[in-house]
Amino acid sequence: MNEHTILNESRFPIVGWAGPSGDVLRPDVMSGMTEAGFTVSHSSVAGDAHAVSRALDIAATAGIRLLLVHPAWHVSDDYRLDDARKDEVRTLVNAVKDHPGLYGYHLRDEPRYALLPLLAEVHTFMRELDPYHALYINHYPPIEGWGAPTAEAFWRRYVEITQPQFLSYDHYALTVATAAEVSAQAGQPNVFPAEKLIVKPDYFECLELLRNLSLAYRVPFWAFTCSVRHGPYPTPTEGHIRFQLMNNLAYGALGLQYFTYAHDGAMVQQDGSTTPTWDIARRVNRDVHLLAPIMRRLRNIGVFRTGQLWSGTRALGRSHLAPLVACDGDPVTIGFFQDDSDLLHLMVVNGNPCQWSRITLKVNVSKDKLYVFDYGDGLFRELWPPDPHNQMVSLAPGEGRLLKVGGEGLGQNF
Repeated sequence: MNEHTILNESRFPIVGWAGPSGDVLRPDVMSGMTEAGFTVSHSSVAGDAHAVSRALDIAATAGIRLLLVHPAWHVSDDYRLDDARKDEVRTLVNAVKDHPGLYGYHLRDEPRYALLPLLAEVHTFMRELDPYHALYINHYPPIEGWGAPTAEAFWRRYVEITQPQFLSYDHYALTVATAAEVSAQAGQPNVFPAEKLIVKPDYFECLELLRNLSLAYRVPFWAFTCSVRHGPYPTPTEGHIRFQLMNNLAYGALGLQYFTYAHDGAMVQQDGSTTPTWDIARRVNRDVHLLAPIMRRLRNIGVFRTGQLWSGTRALGRSHLAPLVACDGDPVTIGFFQDDSDLLHLMVVNGNPCQWSRITLKVNVSKDKLYVFDYGDGLFRELWPPDPHNQMVSLAPGEGRLLKVGGEGLGQNF
């Protein structure tokens, strides 16, 4: 993006969806959200400009920003942008658009295809009022067209008529399976029998579509992790959350979201006490913030998988030439990136959200060293023993490690 918007700021967006609202939106709870590494709270705030400003004051004091859900600009199926509604929106936006606690405006979650023209109209109107802050529209997973002939038709139409600042979709990957489901799908790469978990088979296909749209239109994309038990989705472990967020990063996502933060006691209770999931998010978010300054400077040039392929994935090293990178061992996702100097970076993500994995990387270089990003101090350090042609890497459940081929690093990592 070349325009000057909040997305160009250095703070990496980590969103707590269904964040503190109503009586829970208070100083202690918002400070806890900041402590856990969230930078944006998706919060519902009703009332006039005074009520909205008061909520923004609390957020700003705590060091976080609000993605505001408000009836004035929430585009329901029967929403009409008439003159009276325009006056209401204009009054509220003009009252809050310079507030340091504002991140943006939530327009709609999961619209169907028929609603896109109205959303584009509201988006254009509000962008004229406030071109700096985010205008947020989140979509269903791209597994169908939601009223369009195909998922790709939906997304291309959305981008062309709305010209969004970023793309966002939700897709919660890990589900609890029955014994019969596990048995019926035994041997598939997305089935983890010991834990009775199945990762949705279209998970990577959705990420690949958004990666391609993002690159084609030069618009960043955001993606989710599931952080609350509901329906077929289990109470998440650290491995579950890392698996989803690190794969998002491997595909080039520049914004991460948790569904949910304050809803159904996912991370914080009504009394402000936190759950074990909050502690997990704090650990994972710390690592993301260390990675973020580097990831923002990299461009994604491809994503590959080792082991048995899933729908939408490509095999690593499928070439008539000697591959640049080969990998033996357990299945992983490998996102390929380059920086402004064309230096190669690899985001390697454990293909198993539940168990440790071990791989051996074989990088076809003559003199370059292989460096791994150290989450301890946020620096690239030389892997030990230093052998890019035969480099062993161990990965915790769902863990992602960023490696750099060549350039400079500090000391050894062991």
